[in-house]
Amino acid sequence: MPKNTKTRTDKDFLGNIAIPKEAYFSSHTARAKENFQISGLTAPDIFKKALGITKLAAIKTNAQLKLISPKKAKAIEKACQEFINGKFDNDFTLDALQAGAGTPYNMNANEIIANRANELLGGKKGQYEHIHPNNHVNMAQSSNDLIPTATRIAVLQSIPPLISELKKIEVLIGQKQKLYKDTLKVGRTHLQDAVPITVGQELDSYRQAIKKSQKFIEREAKNLQVIGIGGTAVGTGITSDPKFKNLIIKNLSKLTGIHFKKAKNSTEIANNMNAFLNVSAALRSLAINLLNISSDLKIMNSGPQAGLREITLPAVQPGSSIMPGKVNPSILECVDMICAQVLGNDKTIEISAQKSQFELNVMCPIIMYNLLQSTKILTNGVQMLRDKALKDFRVNKKRIRQLFENSNCIATALVPHIGYEKTAEIVKEALEKKQSIKQTILKKKLFSEQELQKIFSVEAITNPLHIKRT
Repeated sequence: MPKNTKTRTDKDFLGNIAIPKEAYFSSHTARAKENFQISGLTAPDIFKKALGITKLAAIKTNAQLKLISPKKAKAIEKACQEFINGKFDNDFTLDALQAGAGTPYNMNANEIIANRANELLGGKKGQYEHIHPNNHVNMAQSSNDLIPTATRIAVLQSIPPLISELKKIEVLIGQKQKLYKDTLKVGRTHLQDAVPITVGQELDSYRQAIKKSQKFIEREAKNLQVIGIGGTAVGTGITSDPKFKNLIIKNLSKLTGIHFKKAKNSTEIANNMNAFLNVSAALRSLAINLLNISSDLKIMNSGPQAGLREITLPAVQPGSSIMPGKVNPSILECVDMICAQVLGNDKTIEISAQKSQFELNVMCPIIMYNLLQSTKILTNGVQMLRDKALKDFRVNKKRIRQLFENSNCIATALVPHIGYEKTAEIVKEALEKKQSIKQTILKKKLFSEQELQKIFSVEAITNPLHIKRT
C-alpha cells in the first residue's frame, strides 16, 4: 500500500497485519493481496453479485432457523445488499489466480460484509465486537460449497443474454435466407467447384448450426441448477443445521428466480467440475461454428478485384496503415479472436476439471473466470457479428452469376440423364475448349435448349428430383 496510507492493525492466527484504515476487508484479504499479485485479472461483476446473493441467502436461512439474532441478521442482510449493489467493489479486487477453492474470494466477502455490519451496529472496522466474518457471515458455509454455488448462479445469469443474441442472429440469417432462396451459386467442397447451391441454402446451413449450438448451451446449463450448498467442507454438512440445505436452496431460488435443486450427493458437486466443463464444451461448439461461418464469409468477401467477391461486407474501418483504400473483414477477424480465446478458455477448464482430489476440486476460481469470460465475449461477439457484418452485407448477384456460368458445377445434374462417364467426357471437353457445359451439350445436340432449361432449373439442381432410370 502507499507509504502515506493511514492504517489500522487487524489480527488473525498468523499474527498482526496492517490494513488501510478505511478498508472494509481485513487480514485474510490483505494476505491474499500480498501473496497473489499475478495477472491483474479480477472477478467479473456478475460473480461478485452472485457471491453476495449467496451470502444473503445464507443469512436469511440462518435467521429463519433462529441461529442468529434478528438484530444481527438485519445488519448482515443490509451489508449483503450493499455488497450486491457494488458499494464495496474497490475492496473486492483480488486476483483471479489465487489460493485454491476460492477461499480468498469467500473471506474477502465475509470480511467486507462483517465490517460493514459491525459499522451499522456501531462498531469499528476490524474489531468484530458484534459480527464476526467466520462465525456469523460464513455460518453453515465453506468456500468449498459457496464458491461453486456462486459460480453456478453467475453462469446461469450470464447465459440468457447469449441465448437472446443467438436467437436474434438466427432470425436475421433466416430473413437473408428467404431473400436469396433462388440465387444460384457455385457450391464448393475441398475448396473446389462442386454442385450448384442457392445462397439461401448456404445461409440456412449457418442458421441451423447456430440453432443447434443454442440448444446445446441451454441443455447443459440446466445441469448447473443442481447445487451442493449446505455440504460445507466435504459435502457432509458439518457445522450446518439439518434444515439449512433445503431452506437455503429455497431462498436462493426466490432471490434469483432460478429453480435450484438439491444435489443427491454434495461431495460429488464439490469434487466434480464436469457440469462447468460441459457448459464450456457447448460454448466451444458455438465458437467452432462461428469460426467456420466466419471463414466462409471471408473467402466469399475476398477481393475486391482478385478474389471471389461473391458478397461485400460492410466497411467498418480502414484496413491498412500503408495501403490506401484497403478494407479488411475486420468484424470477422475479431470474431476469430473471440473464438480462439473461448477455445483456450475451454482447454483451461478441461485441465482444471481433471484436478479433483478426493472430496474437492480446488480449481473453481479459474473455471469461474474463464467460463464467465467466454460467455461474455461470445455474447458481445455475436451481437457485433449481427449488427456490423450480417445485417448489411451485400450479395453480389452479377458476380455470383458470372462465376456460376463459368464453372462446371452444373455437370452433376446431367448424371441421372446420361450417366457418369458421358458427363465426365463433356466436362473434359468443356474445359479443353474453354466453353460452358451448356454450350458443349448444345453443340453435341444431346438436349434442346428447352430441355436444358428444365434440367438446369433452380428447383432441379438444388433439390432431390425424381428421375426415370434406365
